[in-house]
Amino acid sequence: MGQVIHGVNNKEKFFSISNYSLTTQIIIINISTASFALVFLIIFNFFLFINDKNLDYQKKIIFEKANQVSKYLSQNAIKRILTFDDSCNSVSKNTNRELSRIDCNKDILMDKNYEDKLPQLDPTYTQKYIYSNFLNTNLIIKVFDGNGIKIADTDDVYSEKDEIFISDIGTEIVRKNKDKINFYEKYEKTYFSIFNLIKKFFDDKKIISEKLNKIKNDKIIISEIIKKKISTSYIYKDQENNFKIIFASPILKDNILYGGILIDSFINFDDNESSSQAILLSNFFIFFISIMFFLSFLFSKSIVTPIKILSRNVNLERDKTSINRGTISYPKRKDEIGTLSQDIKSMSNDLKKRINEMEEFSSDVSHELKNPLAGLRSSNDLLKTKKLDEKNTQILINNMGTDIDRINILISDISNYSLTQVEVSEEVFEEIEIIDFFNNFKKSLSDKKYLLEIKSEVKEVFLKINKSKFIQVIHNLLDNSSSYIEKNSTILISIKLEKKNCIIHFVDQGPGILFDYKDKIFERFYSDRSSDRQSHSGLGLSITKKIIETFGGTINLIKCSYLGFDGACFEIKLPLK
Repeated sequence: MGQVIHGVNNKEKFFSISNYSLTTQIIIINISTASFALVFLIIFNFFLFINDKNLDYQKKIIFEKANQVSKYLSQNAIKRILTFDDSCNSVSKNTNRELSRIDCNKDILMDKNYEDKLPQLDPTYTQKYIYSNFLNTNLIIKVFDGNGIKIADTDDVYSEKDEIFISDIGTEIVRKNKDKINFYEKYEKTYFSIFNLIKKFFDDKKIISEKLNKIKNDKIIISEIIKKKISTSYIYKDQENNFKIIFASPILKDNILYGGILIDSFINFDDNESSSQAILLSNFFIFFISIMFFLSFLFSKSIVTPIKILSRNVNLERDKTSINRGTISYPKRKDEIGTLSQDIKSMSNDLKKRINEMEEFSSDVSHELKNPLAGLRSSNDLLKTKKLDEKNTQILINNMGTDIDRINILISDISNYSLTQVEVSEEVFEEIEIIDFFNNFKKSLSDKKYLLEIKSEVKEVFLKINKSKFIQVIHNLLDNSSSYIEKNSTILISIKLEKKNCIIHFVDQGPGILFDYKDKIFERFYSDRSSDRQSHSGLGLSITKKIIETFGGTINLIKCSYLGFDGACFEIKLPLK
C-alpha cells in the first residue's frame, strides 16, 4: 500500500508545474493558452463549415433570377407576331421584285389574320433581352417556346470573355512587376484555397446527403415544365464530376403557358465571406499568440533574471571564501521582486550583524570569564604552596568565593541575554494601553526600597509591543536606578506624546551618570559602578536596548530636566500603533 501511495505521489510531483523552472512554467502556460485558443479557432471554423449558407444562397439567387426572367418575358415578350402576306411576293421571274413590292398596298403587307392569331413568345425580343443581360455571366440560360423549341441559348453564342493585351517589351515588364504578389497576398490566397477546399469537402457531403439526381436532357426537363406548369430544380454531377444546379421555370401569362426558361450553373464552393471571417480570426489568433509569447519572454527575463541574481547573491553570502562577496548588488525594483530583494538583503545584513554580535559576544564572554578564572587559578596556586598563614588563607578562600559568585552571575546573565535574543523574535506582539499598564505594574510592585511615581500628559496611549519583554525592560531600568539611589527615594516614569511617538522617561534621584558615557553604558559587560560591581554583569542595559529596538523604538541617556530629580534620565521612544 505504501508503494502504491508513493507511486501516486511521484505522479503528482511529475505533473506539478512547480517541478519545472520558471521559464519552462511560462512556456507551458503559453502553450496551454495557445492550444486552448487553437481549439476555439478550430471549433469556430468547423461551425463555419457545417453552418455555411453559401449553397442555399446560390440556390436562392438562381431561383430568383429564373423567376425574374420568367416574369419579365411573360410581361414583355409575349406578343402577336406580325408577318408579311405571301401574295405580295407572287411576281413573275422577269419582273423586278423590289419594284413590285413598292406597288403593294400597305394593308396587305401585314397578315390579314393578325388579330385572330394567338400571342406567342417573341423569339427576337427574347434573344435580345437574354443576350444583352446574361451573355457574359456564369449562368447558362436557355429559353424554350410553348412547343419545346429552343429560341435562346447563352451557351451557343460567342462571347468575348478574354482580354487581349497589346504591349511592347517595356510595358510587359511593368505589367509583370504590377502582377507580383507580396507575402500577405500569397498567405491570404493559400489560406482561402485551403479553407475553400475543406469547405468543399463538407459541402460535397451535404449535397450527397440530399441525394443527387441523374443527368436529364433539357427537352425532358422542359417537357415536364410544360406539362406540370410548375418550377423545378435539382442538383447533379456532370461528366467531369462537377456539381451543377438546374432551375427550370415556366413562362406563364394569365395561366397560359408560352414557354419555359432553364438556368444551368456550376455550384461555386468558394465562399469569400466565410473565408474572410476565418482569416480575420486566424490573423487575430496569430497576432495574439505572437504578442503573448513576446510579452511572456520579456516577463520571463524580468522575473527569472533577478531571481537568479538573488540566488547567486545568497550563495555568495553563504560562501565566506568567495572573493566576490564585497561586490554583491541586489536588484532595485518597485514590484514584489524588489520587495523580496530588499527583504533578502535586510535578512542577510541582520544575519551578518547577528553573527558579528555573537562573535563579539563570545569574545566578551571569554574576556569576562577569564578574570575570575584567573583569580581562582592564582588563589589555588597560592593555597597549594601551603606557605600562607591562616588569615591570608581565609582571604584567598573569600576571594575564591567571590570569583565563583561572579562566574555564576555571568553565566546566568549570559544565558538570559542569549535567550532574550531568541525570545524577542518569537514572542507575539499585542496592543496595550500604556497608562493602565504602568498603573497595574505599580500596584504589583513588591520592592519597597523606592517609591514609583507615574506621570502622564495624556489619558490614553496605545502601543503594539511584547508585554512580557517590556516588563523585563522596566525591571532592568528600575533595578539599575535602585542600585544607585538611597532608600525611599523616588523614581519617576513620565509619559508624553511627540508627533507619532510615545516618549517614556525613567528618572531617578541618584548621583547620575556622566553624559560622556551615554553610549558606552549600553555596551555588553560595561559597568561604571564603584561598589557592588561583582553582583552585576553589565548586561542589563544592553538587553534593554535590544528589546526596545525590536519594538521599532530607541533608548538613550539624556540630560535630566525634571525638578527634584538630578539622577540618570533614560528616554524610551516607541512608535504609536
